[in-house]
Amino acid sequence: MLAGLLAILALGGCGSATPPATEAAVVTPTRTAVPASPSPTVPPTPTWTPEPTSTATPTSTPSATPTATPTLTPTPLPGASLVAFQSTRDGNAEVYLLDTETGQATNLSRHPAEDRAPAWRPDGGAIAFESHRDGNWEIYVLDLAGGELARLTDDPAYDGAPAWSPDGQQIVFESYRDGNLEIYVLDADGQAPPQRLTDDDAGDYHPAWSPDGQEIAFTSWRDGNKEIYLVAAGGGEATNLSQHPADDEDPAWTPDGQALAFVSWRDEDPASGNRNAEIYWLPREGGPARRLTDNAWPDVDPAWDVEGRLVWAAYEPGPPFETYDPYRPGDYHLYRGTENGGAAERLTPADASTGNADDRRPAPAPARAVSPERLEAQLPPLPSPPPPDPTLAPGEMAQVVEVPGILASFSEQPILVNELVAPSLLAWQQDVLEASGRDFLHMTLGSWRSIDQVRKREMYVYDYGYLSWHKTGRALDLALEYKVDGRDQLLQVREDLGENTYWRLYLRAARQDGSQGEPLTEQPWLYWWHIVPSAEPEAYDAGGKRLPIPEGYYVDVTALAKRHGWQRIAAYAIEGDYHWSSDSNGTEYWHYERADGLVWWQAMQQLYDADTLQTYVGWQAGLERAQSKDMMRSKGVPTPGND
Repeated sequence: MLAGLLAILALGGCGSATPPATEAAVVTPTRTAVPASPSPTVPPTPTWTPEPTSTATPTSTPSATPTATPTLTPTPLPGASLVAFQSTRDGNAEVYLLDTETGQATNLSRHPAEDRAPAWRPDGGAIAFESHRDGNWEIYVLDLAGGELARLTDDPAYDGAPAWSPDGQQIVFESYRDGNLEIYVLDADGQAPPQRLTDDDAGDYHPAWSPDGQEIAFTSWRDGNKEIYLVAAGGGEATNLSQHPADDEDPAWTPDGQALAFVSWRDEDPASGNRNAEIYWLPREGGPARRLTDNAWPDVDPAWDVEGRLVWAAYEPGPPFETYDPYRPGDYHLYRGTENGGAAERLTPADASTGNADDRRPAPAPARAVSPERLEAQLPPLPSPPPPDPTLAPGEMAQVVEVPGILASFSEQPILVNELVAPSLLAWQQDVLEASGRDFLHMTLGSWRSIDQVRKREMYVYDYGYLSWHKTGRALDLALEYKVDGRDQLLQVREDLGENTYWRLYLRAARQDGSQGEPLTEQPWLYWWHIVPSAEPEAYDAGGKRLPIPEGYYVDVTALAKRHGWQRIAAYAIEGDYHWSSDSNGTEYWHYERADGLVWWQAMQQLYDADTLQTYVGWQAGLERAQSKDMMRSKGVPTPGND
């Protein structure tokens, strides 16, 4: 089927080479076309409903004896104003400390390697987190009084997602050291070997210790889908708490320990069939779950502050973009529930100060915490900012240039791109190579197309490539697969964001010793063209199905692309004409763009003068090519008169 997919790429929105004309199309759609939807509007602020039974005044927990003598005298502060979190605003994941009263965020980890998943020690004097700074994923503890950093685990396999016991004497974490994700417990002084708490062939991960110290909640896919489980802190048989056919994950105990918040994908959009992540509440003893958040976009990473307010990360799409890719790429930002419910309080901004960044995994401070006022002087210097992107002088035109080392697969010649995006493309290629040991971007389907390139419309109502971003030199089609010894190393994971479907790409690391990548916790997608309709008709009609989570270490190619400004696009979902669930071209999992906030016409103006643009892609030229007026407007093509 791959040969057929390659053959018709030239007819869709992204194909960059002309395969033999004898190749057959994958499928001929038969459904009736529907009009293009109007430009979307950005939804309102996420809302939440407080759960009355989960907001009791928290019981006090014993303060742990600090594991290291601080060099500075701790100054207690009200913990309710402090939230640790991870952010990619500095180009890679770092651990930050946010003062919600002032809005000031301080980078605590300050390292070119990834630092993630912060967790407060209950006495407020230290933060544990996972880091790749020593060549593999380990757990570290940062003393907030003196700035000392201690490595707590020491194993070649992945160790991550730390959470403290209420007395501060132990840390529970997830680890891949036995060949799949399991839950382990380690003394906080790091002296004794960690003890394995779970033992199942399926993955167990993301542990959370109950406030009374008696139980540990975690996520497991041992029943074939993700569920919330409870196990005694000393080990034993685990109990399925959530028991729902949809995925439930990432538990977070309420301060009183009587219930948990968790992420559930049980809400389905009736129009698109897409599932959306919302945060639910569930009593400790089980029973019906209640939804806490109400948002058209995913709500994830629940946590509770000491005042019983929910803190979480909410996805926000970018501004309206194009007819068939409705929103510019979005990011996750932190929100906090208000006392009476309704509109949530936004904690982290989406502006130039945070860049192309996600804020995730909030960890509200305990009731009292060490003041961060003098901490910054004890931390390493901030990393140097990346070099600025190339710019054009007023009146200057950009050039289309070759990118050495990145080839078009059909011609085996260097690809061509707008010179302004060439450095970021090379940086993306290098990051993937360093992270995975594989030069995945070396062979691609191609990039730039000439402005006069026209494609046939034999299969579709419109020529979706006529106003393609490839003509701006700001788009790249990755390879459809990456085989080593006959086995494809590239996986696609389906992600539903609102009414649109996207694909996240994961590449299996060359070294499987823990030094590259990390274990997967998401199910790869098997596309419909790999399914026998008579054997699995429901999966075939649904455009495919989710597969079991594979073993091994993988690198998130999509996340590395975003680091350098390269973004995926939504899969096409045009009923009756170009829908990903019945036309393999519509998946677009291989297509990435770097728009830099420009609309298509503005990007074309960097390469072509006004007369050339009007001749080949102007309004009248588009009408002659049977282009949709809505699509041309969304691309920024100037409209004459009242059109």
